[in-house]
Amino acid sequence: MKNGTSFTKVIDYNCFINGIWDPYYYKNSSSKNRLDKYVDFSKNFSYKYPLKSFKFLPIEYKNIPKGNFLTFELNRNTFETDNSKYYAVPENTLLLGTMRAYLGNIIVTPKSVWLNQRNIWFPINSEFCEIVPKDGLKYFWLVYLKSDAFLHNLPTGSGGTRPRANPELLSQIPVSVPALTDREYIDNEVKGYAEKLWKEQEMLNNYVETLF
Repeated sequence: MKNGTSFTKVIDYNCFINGIWDPYYYKNSSSKNRLDKYVDFSKNFSYKYPLKSFKFLPIEYKNIPKGNFLTFELNRNTFETDNSKYYAVPENTLLLGTMRAYLGNIIVTPKSVWLNQRNIWFPINSEFCEIVPKDGLKYFWLVYLKSDAFLHNLPTGSGGTRPRANPELLSQIPVSVPALTDREYIDNEVKGYAEKLWKEQEMLNNYVETLF
């Protein structure tokens, strides 16, 4: 498999669903501690809005660094007359890139106040689904979903050379997560780092803009 994981699954004939041949569907069907116990998935984004109405350019996979990064490349929008339309998400939204999901294109959009803004919406120009944690701990789930332990369990997806992860299959992935109090502690620590990094990046951006 492209994500480095291969497996063999033997199922009872009575468990086979006519027309469903994807082995990942059956791989975790008997697991009692699946991802859908902790999070919901949504692809119901807002209406599309013209680019000129946004403070920043659309977020794409190329803007997301690999590894343990809490921020991503966020470019100011200078296209004041561009009427191209994009879906958008509000601040503090946890997004998972569904195309080649095993690459770990996972972000949380920053809070508006961290960017010295109010009620910012962020346009998106790549395939994402929103992940809504049932415990509300978006920064815990950001680092957990970017971990090798999770990514190595992801289905490679369907769609030929541009495979896409199906939220239904993602929800069945078995997970092993800390107790709620530990998740709350991790979330608070990571969110603190994220706030500091976004504020420092905004200060740097403002400084550089005064130089030229």
